[in-house]
Amino acid sequence: MSVHAPQAGARHAVQIGETQFTVGDLGAADRDSLCALHEQVFGPGAGDAWYRWKYMPGGNGGGEGSGVWQDGVLIAHCGGIPRRLWRQGRPVAGTQIGDVMVAPQWRGILTRRGPFFHASQAFYSGHISGQSEDRIAFGFPSERHLRLAVTLKLLWDGGPIHSLSWNLSSPPLPLSRWAWRWTALDPSQAGFDPSIDAAWEMMKKQSTALTLGQRDAAYARWRYCERPARRSRFFELRRPWSARATGIAVMDLDGPNALWLDWIGHPGAMPVAASACRAEAARGGAAWLTAWASPAVTQSLQDSGASTAVTAWLGIPRASSLAEAELPGMNWWLMGGDTDFL
Repeated sequence: MSVHAPQAGARHAVQIGETQFTVGDLGAADRDSLCALHEQVFGPGAGDAWYRWKYMPGGNGGGEGSGVWQDGVLIAHCGGIPRRLWRQGRPVAGTQIGDVMVAPQWRGILTRRGPFFHASQAFYSGHISGQSEDRIAFGFPSERHLRLAVTLKLLWDGGPIHSLSWNLSSPPLPLSRWAWRWTALDPSQAGFDPSIDAAWEMMKKQSTALTLGQRDAAYARWRYCERPARRSRFFELRRPWSARATGIAVMDLDGPNALWLDWIGHPGAMPVAASACRAEAARGGAAWLTAWASPAVTQSLQDSGASTAVTAWLGIPRASSLAEAELPGMNWWLMGGDTDFL
């Protein structure tokens, strides 16, 4: 294998055996190619609206990507979205990895140093370690993807991500109106942004032992309100005597099973929030409530009656501004809303 060393931002040739590839960053002109590969790998859903939401230069998503081309056709891609992180109470630049994909006909070919490796390496070196500020990246690979990336020294194994499931055939009793109020929060209301921001400030103050992504109103609007073809709903949990919410749950109630996407608020209120989310899901006719959860989230819900299974893994690019010895102390707080696909 031979590689022609690239200049910053340039595309370069990679020769593997008899096959030549081109590796480099994607730009606005690659929109159709990116959407076509995404549909080929993941199915329908990546069109103009999706691209504008996530990758449009200058847009709110700010997504960036690196790819591999063969004979002018995009066959592999690794992307990411800038995401402010808070690590034990201190801000740090972050990148949320997503849209890691290889065209089906190339998945089993040249696996060790093939399209997956080169797309990932290009993105990690150019958009994580190649930045002027310290940056921590994270993503949610499958077990197979993680093992390959660990072998190739692209990722560290950050541990399991669980799927929590609550059977709603026997929903919990409603919350006591004397102790708690649970009300829908409409993004069109004037108080939406202040409520989200206040809940996030509370969460941040109570999460100095955790690593978590910023959950302010600007992020919540981009992630949950602006995303095309998906509708998330917000519910505020508060004490009757308090003017400030204890937290805000984000849910997707449109499928046969309800999905609890996120919690913005006091981490200690998770058991109460779980009961309220179960009751809300049952009212909507769902058979199950599900949630993705890192171990810290799973532990906070250990007495909530959820069944637990591993659904994905946390992958930390080795290009991040971390030493491997620091991984056990990261204590990530992650839910489905921290992905870019649920």
